[in-house]
Amino acid sequence: MLHSAITIKKFRFVANIFAGIAIILFFIFSPVLRPASIGVKPQVKASYISEPTSPTSKGIPVPDITATSLFIMDTETGAVLADKNPHQRLSPASLTKIMTALVALDYYDEDTILKVINGQRAIGSTANLKKNDELVASDVLYGLLVPSGNDAAITIAENYPGGYKAFIDRMNSKAVDLGLINSHFTNVSGVENPNHFTSAYDISIIAASALKRHLFTNIVSTQKITLKSLKGYFYPLETTNKLLGKEGIFGVKTGWTPESGECLVTLAEREGHSVIIAVLNSKDRFGESETLVDWVYQNYSWQ
Repeated sequence: MLHSAITIKKFRFVANIFAGIAIILFFIFSPVLRPASIGVKPQVKASYISEPTSPTSKGIPVPDITATSLFIMDTETGAVLADKNPHQRLSPASLTKIMTALVALDYYDEDTILKVINGQRAIGSTANLKKNDELVASDVLYGLLVPSGNDAAITIAENYPGGYKAFIDRMNSKAVDLGLINSHFTNVSGVENPNHFTSAYDISIIAASALKRHLFTNIVSTQKITLKSLKGYFYPLETTNKLLGKEGIFGVKTGWTPESGECLVTLAEREGHSVIIAVLNSKDRFGESETLVDWVYQNYSWQ
């Protein structure tokens, strides 16, 4: 009996060894359960990322301009193509309305109804909005950006939760969100104020952000349009941007006050490559911007 028990134990011991070996071999050679650590790399599908082409300079000097500040950037890569005092704080005049539009686009739906409360009191450039009239937000944005309507700017701000001051606060917090340190706003239209300023770099970044919105891009490329309010009033609008209509020019915004001088942010595109050009405190914003557009596409190639 003792001999038989020992034989059975030996058999079980040997069987256990073979079972263990079998399990190990199963894990090693099984196509389903084989662990990656064995040395066989898992198959990964190849992925290809299309990178934007980079602009390459031919070394042609940047044209001399009267503008105090200049910034030119490639919209696709963010590459700086030219600059002059790009971070100097200057009065932006109605370039302010690019930020006004961006904050409005963040909050309002296109069909949100806005009421003209005090906008009709605005002076300077206006869309001639009538007191107590009602328009959808997209139309008020046309009134803001096409004729540079101060009344449209006030209307946008006064309909914002918390009113005008809350809207200004959001403009400044939006600048912080965009990482800008040389912009501060005290009003929505560009009225001169020592604490109201931006830079050529900052306004270019603001414009680039706004241009990601389809509605904004459509509006700033519009030369003429007639709006009809919800109460039946008609508002014929015409752009302040004399470069619109020229080949390859698609916006963006003009600005002028005695303190700021002539200001202009331009969106240009040729051969599928677009750039943003910002000039502040120029004596010839349209002529200098057009010269700079020609220089960009003569000097740079995209490879």
